[in-house]
Amino acid sequence: MRSFALTGWFCGGLLSLAAFGSGCSLSGTGDADGRIVSGEDCVPSDDEGGAPAPSFPGSGMSGAGDSITADLDPLSCGASARGVPVDGTEQVDCYYTNNDPTTPMAFVERVVEIAESEELVHVRLTLNPAFVDNTYGETAIGWGDGEEPGGAQPGGPAPGGPKPGDAPKPKGHGGHTFKDLVGSDKAQFQLTNGKGELVLDFYVDYISVDEASPSGYASLGVVGGEGKMLLGDAGAVVAATTSLDRDLNACGYGAYLEDSPETDENYTPNSETPNWDYRVVYDVWVSASAFGAAGFGDATISYVHASPSKYPSDTVTVTPGPCPTPTCEGDDPPAGGGGSDAGEDPGGGGECKESGEACTASTDCCSDSDVCASGVCQQIVIPQ
Repeated sequence: MRSFALTGWFCGGLLSLAAFGSGCSLSGTGDADGRIVSGEDCVPSDDEGGAPAPSFPGSGMSGAGDSITADLDPLSCGASARGVPVDGTEQVDCYYTNNDPTTPMAFVERVVEIAESEELVHVRLTLNPAFVDNTYGETAIGWGDGEEPGGAQPGGPAPGGPKPGDAPKPKGHGGHTFKDLVGSDKAQFQLTNGKGELVLDFYVDYISVDEASPSGYASLGVVGGEGKMLLGDAGAVVAATTSLDRDLNACGYGAYLEDSPETDENYTPNSETPNWDYRVVYDVWVSASAFGAAGFGDATISYVHASPSKYPSDTVTVTPGPCPTPTCEGDDPPAGGGGSDAGEDPGGGGECKESGEACTASTDCCSDSDVCASGVCQQIVIPQ
């Protein structure tokens, strides 16, 4: 799957990249609501609707938290400036649950890159660490301790939107284990051409047993583990990787197979493993030729999934929208409340609809795990 000609695994250094023009220089730290950016170089954006992707905490010191234009290489520990982004092709959408239109559950970045004389579409999915993260074992953060959580109830939304340390449902001993991530988690991507026609539909494996990798575990892309092609040619996906793959292999932290590097609820980098990315991130590179004369159109997701997640539901329906405007540390955040309680209107147009009730859009549904299908709110089913 990793078809780039690159020898060995290596760990990159911190890359400073002014990727946002008049926007903020994101540091990869800050609140999980994606609206607070810390750092001395933070400058509020004057552009309306031009906000960059949120800076979910936990990216470590390798440069992995930089914009997609920093070119995160499939074999590097962080940003490596290997490919050359095509100007004007960067896109980002934030994805929100039915019940919280202000706090991103995830964001999807897209850019066209030139690597080894080949034009590639690079797509990156980053999940909010309040939904799932790369902490596990005795050092797991926000995964419960076997006590009944306060606030969120099974089947209902997390009040106020996801934040690091929010009380999740209990997940058993230690709350979250490395084995929970192996051979179960995946992300589904749907890519269209310039005419809006679906060209590629596939799952990317998060992490699986792989004896050929330095740690013995790696993402198997779209051809192994939980990876699978649902539509299109697997050969069009020239590379795929994940943040945990990079942590264990490219960054050389392969010894952390039982307990993740110790951190706090703000995901402060550990001095012994400064480049560890605590976020769950999926990266794929697709040959631009797969989209034919119509060219690349878009890359989207319809849900986020982790088994287990910190939420009451392991699969949550999401819809795209503009990313919230970032603010500098100390500034007042943009107006907007958090999530709503079950039974309240998630989108501002009357009471929400319970499972089985009539709807016109997924945002009509009370449950974050419901999607509006055939005019009825019903729980989303992940194709196998």
